[in-house]
Parts: sequence; C-alpha cells; structure tokens
Amino acid sequence: MKFTVDTLRKLPPRLTNMNAPSIHQSEHRFFTVAAINVTVTVLAGFIPLYTLRLLHHDPNLTLLVHAHGFVMTAWIALFLIQTLLIARHHVALHRRLGIFGAGVAMLVILVGVPTLVHSAARRSHDIHSTQFLWMLIAFDGFALVVFGCLVGMAMLLRRRGDYHKRLMLLATLSLLGPAFGRLTAYAKGLRGDSDIGVLLLCAGTVIACTVVDTVRSHRLHPAFVWGGASVIGMNVATYIAKIML
Repeated sequence: MKFTVDTLRKLPPRLTNMNAPSIHQSEHRFFTVAAINVTVTVLAGFIPLYTLRLLHHDPNLTLLVHAHGFVMTAWIALFLIQTLLIARHHVALHRRLGIFGAGVAMLVILVGVPTLVHSAARRSHDIHSTQFLWMLIAFDGFALVVFGCLVGMAMLLRRRGDYHKRLMLLATLSLLGPAFGRLTAYAKGLRGDSDIGVLLLCAGTVIACTVVDTVRSHRLHPAFVWGGASVIGMNVATYIAKIML
C-alpha cells in the first residue's frame, strides 16, 4: 500500500473519531450525574420543611408561595428530563421540549420576582429603604438575574451544544442557594441556616463541576470560566447582603 502525506494527515482524525463514542459517553455521564445530584439536593432541601409547614398550616404559605414552589419544581424536573433525553440520544424530543422549557424559565422569573418582593417586604418596614434593597439581594434576587442571563445565553447558543448544556447546568446551579440554606438549617436543628455554609456549598458545587468537566475533557471550557464566575460572584454578593442586614 502506498502512503502519501495526505494519507498520513488523515490518520489522526480517524483515530480521534474512534475515541469519540467514549468521549460522548463520559460527557453524558457527567451531565446526568450532575442533574441527578441537583434534583436530590432540591428535594432533600425543600420537601421536609415544606411538608412540616403544611402540617402546621403556616399562614406564610400563600398561593404565591405555592405557585413559586410549583414552577421551581417544574424547572428542576424539566432539567433532569432534558439531560436524560440527550444521554439517550432523543435529540428531537429534547428540542421540542426546549420550547416548553423557555416558557418555564420565564415563569421562574415572573413568579419569582413577586415572591421575592413579598418575602422581603414582610421583613422590611420601608420598601424604599436601602435595607429593602439589601433584603432583595439576600433573598436571592440577584440569583434570578443571573439565572435569566444564563438561560438566555444558553438559548441563543442552543446550536452550540457544548455551550448550551454547560450554561443550562450553571443556570440551574444558580438556584440552589435556598435548597442549601434549608439543608444547613436542618443540620442546625432548624435554628437558622448558615450563611457561610451556604456560600461554600454553592461555590463548591460550581467549582466541583468545573474541575470534573475540565479533567474529563482535558480542557477548561469558556462557559465554565465566565458562567461559573457569574454564579460564584452572585453567591458572594448574596452572602455580603445577608451579613449587612
């Protein structure tokens, strides 16, 4: 067989393609495990206290709070389903559900904002005060902004799968603060949560996902650089707002 320079140049891509299935399998496994862990964290954080408050007929569980809980649950469930669909190569169904997902993301913000304002107003005597603004940030108001920006970017880059899936993961991670707050409260016997504990858990989760993905793919993806920095920066701002109150 006669080998030419062109023939030799074609060998590396072929060898790379031979490894492609294992690379994709590793990526699917990473995002599936991440989505499952996010779901478990949210369920563990909210179900016990929510159930307890229902049993005690907590008057603060208004219709708006129930709606907020339903929408957030829908987003987490959809995130898990969409991740599993890609892992099982059901791309067409994933794209069809993506339209529904965009609507759910909008509801997260549209329902989250009045829920946030109502919760902050109950703890602040003057909604025009500086304290009220700090309260909005402390109650994860900044998280909704970061979530909306990350989901918007993910939608714009939906044809760039490597960016799309990482931005969606980061957008969902940006919402975990309240769940971690509940978990730290359980650890303290419901005597309040740990602000520094929540910050470390939120930032640690983003860093852990970034490190695992970087080791797995042998490169630090740009989406984790600026997207991860945005989520961690938001968590730091939320922590600062809490200690300022």
